[in-house]
Amino acid sequence: MFKGNKKYFYIFAGLFGLIILVQYLLPKPINWNHTYLAKDKAPFGAYAVRNLLPGIYSGQLTENNQTFYNLNEKISDSSSVLLINDKFAFNKSDVRSLFELLQRGNKVFIAANQFEGIFADTLHITTHYDFSDYFSSIDSLLNKPGEAIKLKAQNHRYSKYIYSQAATMGSFRSFDSTRFRVLATIQDGKACLISASFGKGTLYLMSVPDVFANNFIVNSPNRELAYTMLTLLKNKQFVWDEYYKTFNVTNYSMIKFILESDALYSAYLLLFFTLILYMIFEGRRRQRAIPIVQPVTNSTLEFVNVISHVYFSSNNHRDIAIERIKYFYETIRTKFNVVTTDINEQLVKEIAELSGIEHKLVKQLFAYCEKIKNRTEISEYDLIELNRQISNFNKNSLR
Repeated sequence: MFKGNKKYFYIFAGLFGLIILVQYLLPKPINWNHTYLAKDKAPFGAYAVRNLLPGIYSGQLTENNQTFYNLNEKISDSSSVLLINDKFAFNKSDVRSLFELLQRGNKVFIAANQFEGIFADTLHITTHYDFSDYFSSIDSLLNKPGEAIKLKAQNHRYSKYIYSQAATMGSFRSFDSTRFRVLATIQDGKACLISASFGKGTLYLMSVPDVFANNFIVNSPNRELAYTMLTLLKNKQFVWDEYYKTFNVTNYSMIKFILESDALYSAYLLLFFTLILYMIFEGRRRQRAIPIVQPVTNSTLEFVNVISHVYFSSNNHRDIAIERIKYFYETIRTKFNVVTTDINEQLVKEIAELSGIEHKLVKQLFAYCEKIKNRTEISEYDLIELNRQISNFNKNSLR
């Protein structure tokens, strides 16, 4: 592709490398995505709470990267499962396996702003999430006080945890109050933490997953609320879920990886548009110019014109007339299939019938031709008259 244009290849490669280097050396922007991933140290990752679990809240910590169906076969009874994400919309198989976990005596804690799909329909719950601050700067929201979370337990009745507006505060708009019990509320007494017993197990649902985010645990007084939530799940065997995350790294493709990196994305765009420009301006086929070959010209008429002028200029009218008569007789033989060696009445009559010209005019023409042939000299007038009569015959002949 770059044959004969290696300079363009070097330029493209240099620019590509330069952009990646510049982007790599620039300070990396803070990732404000609500990933809740165990390895993510960003403000809304879950690195801090994930590393608090071993030894303090669990004897054995297992990380789940499969569905509830597979998890159900691997863990023993009386285990605790913690799921944190921005939203959950489990399918039928997930919901069925989840309730099997609960029936066996396991504790399941699910924290999300929104619960959707068949899971929400089965439990008859609806959640509310305020999007009013969605387009605000995250830096400004971090310093603005937001809503407070209050625990309903007797030993925590005076505890109040005020979060900044950067925390996504969801609440349960409706739920089955005969089954679920409210454990914590936000502003105006709206429930944000509810629990219910299913068989031998307990299900906890929380609408504020940011309680477990790094930003509200590391060097934050509100970390006490996260510790209280984990106390509800304290168990010998603890399962941390990574499968049901929106930012699950196992679902990443190469294109998604490139698009999420500013350096690779910029270099990818540069490479793409550069190749487009190259194909437009340099990718067309190159070849030597094809010379224009002039077609062979028919010079017969020019030759005849020159010869006739030579004859005419030399006043050799008889020779021109003889050539004209020869050519006329040849035409007669070809068109009418007759013999012109002997010009007689029978020949004249036959030609008159075949040509459709009056017998008198045909006879006059042949008589004039024979008269010219027998002369030793003729005038210019005789030559012109001969040509006129022959031309009239050819013009009016049916053949």
